[in-house]
Amino acid sequence: MTSRSLIPIRIISNLRRLDGIKTEKYEANSQYAGEKETFWDGVCLFFRAQDKDILVLTGGTWRVVGFCLMKSLWPFNSCRLVAVDFILSRPQGWKQSIIAWFKGRLLQKVDRFVLHFKDTSDYERLYGVSPSKCIFVPFKVNYWEKLSPEDRFSEVEDYVFTAGRSYRDLPTFIEAMRRVDYPGLLLYEEAALLKRSATDVDLSNLPANLAAEKNEGEQSWVEYIRRAKIVVVPLLPSTMYAPGLSLYLMAMAMKKCVIVTEGLATRGMLKDEAVIVAPKDPEGLANAITQVWTDDALRRKTAESGRRYAERCGGESRLLSDVVRICGDLCMPSLSKQQ
Repeated sequence: MTSRSLIPIRIISNLRRLDGIKTEKYEANSQYAGEKETFWDGVCLFFRAQDKDILVLTGGTWRVVGFCLMKSLWPFNSCRLVAVDFILSRPQGWKQSIIAWFKGRLLQKVDRFVLHFKDTSDYERLYGVSPSKCIFVPFKVNYWEKLSPEDRFSEVEDYVFTAGRSYRDLPTFIEAMRRVDYPGLLLYEEAALLKRSATDVDLSNLPANLAAEKNEGEQSWVEYIRRAKIVVVPLLPSTMYAPGLSLYLMAMAMKKCVIVTEGLATRGMLKDEAVIVAPKDPEGLANAITQVWTDDALRRKTAESGRRYAERCGGESRLLSDVVRICGDLCMPSLSKQQ
């Protein structure tokens, strides 16, 4: 199929690089929606999107809610809505439960939720999001196109490594490292940033075998991962989305063995591609670290499986193509009338 026969989709989106993305059937003609993530911005986008086929938003929830409110009040706007990587939080207390109910009612106006995890049962139970509207799309490997052959096939194996900020169970990782003799490295963020991302860490009493260094940017992960023997992704079980995907996919792409906490980031997605451990279990994590460190065959087999999984996930171009394909299939009846 030539580019001339591709069906154009008129999109407004905050995905900066969506414009011009092509699939086997569709081509995205995307206008940038801006970076604001407020309720009012969602209301304004309702009017900006009236001549578009579809609005595609990723990031904050209130902009989506603002658009949905206007869609409820004025249903004659035919622009569809796709929410990508849409993150909802678990309500705590009666006030948040009321807000969740209000959000859930309005979110019925979302046509598709593109999510990077498969288990959406909490979205349905707490917000009334229909499973039929949820589409699983694998996350991307960050810097996939920029990883050098040395990065992708590094055989350096110096330490047990962890990093990241969202919903990290760093206390469990620290206690697990206290139970083993292997060298470790914890790449940490600013305390305030960690706290905003539901992560707590106390660096004042680390075991002697665990060093801590401050993160200077996500791209610095590449060098740290390249030197790791094992990459651990310790996650809290309370989250309603899948944290840790960036770290474990980058590690897999660089052919490193990953140990990850069971949860939304693994359920229905990973099997032999990683060693999966129970949440909040320092002893179990320590045993997994020991097994992977000492069993060369297990470590290399797991790393090979993870590498193949990362290759299937690919980079940003694959992810954006999937988004355009979903948009095109959703709008196909109206797009056919335009041809």
